[in-house]
Amino acid sequence: MADLHELARIHRLVTKRLRTLKLSAAGRAQLTDHQLRQHTAALAWLGTTAADRQVAECALGALWAEPRLREDLRDAIHPVLAAGFTHGDGTAMEVKDTERLLWRFWHTGRKLGYLEPERSIDALISLSTTGRSAALAALRLLAEGPRDHI
Repeated sequence: MADLHELARIHRLVTKRLRTLKLSAAGRAQLTDHQLRQHTAALAWLGTTAADRQVAECALGALWAEPRLREDLRDAIHPVLAAGFTHGDGTAMEVKDTERLLWRFWHTGRKLGYLEPERSIDALISLSTTGRSAALAALRLLAEGPRDHI
């Protein structure tokens, strides 16, 4: 539930007055516009930082081709992430950083129903039917949007 609240807050779908949480004008628009809801969900799946978006882009490309084990997905994404990002102090991205970012992508995708439920930690990660269309929407946002802001 906290994830949904955060998504609604980040995308300004709710307003808080005193102790009451209400839908904002943007939130009410989401209720009647299916495409707008899909757009917002795709944005949520992409994350909020450039590193989040890079991980999402790589993961979506890899998962589009075939289901992957968690470690295989991490190993495919890490070299791309490490080549493009460093920490604020200039140190290189480590595998644990990629795992942390990938976990956020995986967790959000599962909550939105875009990834098939895993039966075990060693199960393949795969896009659901809904996830395939969301992946296309998310990749389109990345391709068509400005690089510094989506």
